[in-house]
Amino acid sequence: MLADILKNLDSDYAASYAEDLEKTDSAGNTADKRLDMYTPLYYLLESEDGYGSSTPAKYWRIRSGIAQSDTSLTTEVNLALALENYSGVEAVDFATVWGQQHVKAERTGDSDTNFINWVKDCLSGK
Repeated sequence: MLADILKNLDSDYAASYAEDLEKTDSAGNTADKRLDMYTPLYYLLESEDGYGSSTPAKYWRIRSGIAQSDTSLTTEVNLALALENYSGVEAVDFATVWGQQHVKAERTGDSDTNFINWVKDCLSGK
């Protein structure tokens, strides 16, 4: 952890940094806890403390635009792989789309119509 590195380097910032990590928000959560809650893999990987503490949706549709700047493609690939290996998740529809941005990336049609049709297919058992 960075706090330990700063301490080992005898940094002037070590104590302040460690103190900041112990502060809690209005719900009583530390920065580490908020990070865990924000990270889906915390709940999906057996190696994490949050594994099995939530119930992910059964169906997932993830579209990733190769031209996006919001996150790396590996983040979405890791999410898709973790979901595919999580008990209770029935289907993960994952695709990358060349030349598109984040969220609205589609190979054909528009994202709203495609998403609505995907939901209908999931509900009908297709």
